[in-house]
Amino acid sequence: MTGRRSALLAAGVFALLLLAAQPAFATFHEMMIREVYPGSVAHPDSEYVELQMWAPGQSLVGGHQIGIYDGSGGALGAATFSHDVSGGASQSTLVAATPEAEAEFGFMADAGLSPGLLSPAGGAVCWESLDCVSWGSFAGTAKSPTGSPAAPSGIPDGMALRRTIEPGCATLLERGDDHDNSAADFTAVFPGPRPNSVSPSERACSSQAVAGGNEEPGGGSTAVTRNRPQTRIRRGPGHSIHDRTPTFRFTSSVPGSLYLCKLDGAGFRRCRSPFTAPVLPLGRHVFRVESRVPGGATDPTPASYAFTLVKPKRAKRTQSP
Repeated sequence: MTGRRSALLAAGVFALLLLAAQPAFATFHEMMIREVYPGSVAHPDSEYVELQMWAPGQSLVGGHQIGIYDGSGGALGAATFSHDVSGGASQSTLVAATPEAEAEFGFMADAGLSPGLLSPAGGAVCWESLDCVSWGSFAGTAKSPTGSPAAPSGIPDGMALRRTIEPGCATLLERGDDHDNSAADFTAVFPGPRPNSVSPSERACSSQAVAGGNEEPGGGSTAVTRNRPQTRIRRGPGHSIHDRTPTFRFTSSVPGSLYLCKLDGAGFRRCRSPFTAPVLPLGRHVFRVESRVPGGATDPTPASYAFTLVKPKRAKRTQSP
């Protein structure tokens, strides 16, 4: 009996040690919905949903789903990840998208999405039962709380809903950025999908913390960052234009800021408002601008403006009798 009791005790100790050795985080739980794009009038089937990790190691997503719901909470369909993804660093993103969205924005999705599931008028999206967002006319019940819908009049044409990461650290997605209230957590922005193959650009706030602030383990910070500029495009040329050298006017929340501009895939360069683009080819373009405090912080979320340059229609000639 003594030997059997010792063996049982040893087995119990081994089991406890095995449990203690397990990671402290789940492998897909610490992730939230970052962006939802329901397409546009010009590209109605160009739709995607973007997720973002707020902790490392959340890349074992194979077999897990993004659920999509109509305005009354009825299930319309789901995007299922067929395999795990390779990028598991904190702040990494994953995108489920339609083939039309892949073509429009030039990326390869991490999961497929059937077109026609996301309505700009109203609906909801859920990452498993862990995080949900609703918008527009949604009046149903989701798998997790969504609070008041974002964009109560519907998502504006050509725009996406993106989660704000301002609370706590304005350059990092954190657990505290989710308030279970879509109206408070999401705003309409120009779409900018970022698949898992692209390295995250978010950074911890510790290097920008106000002197005397208390830093948290893991790179977060409880310090309040001051003079962090926010850039706003005050006037654009329109979203379907003939002018091949469009002009943009923009401003910063911090007076005296410097500006950096870019068009499409080019790098950021110093610029000033108003900014007139060089001669552009026909097609879709995206202008981005960020403000920077001299010797200080840079806007972590550059303002963007998407537009399409179209060929002018020729006037019909009238033939004289």
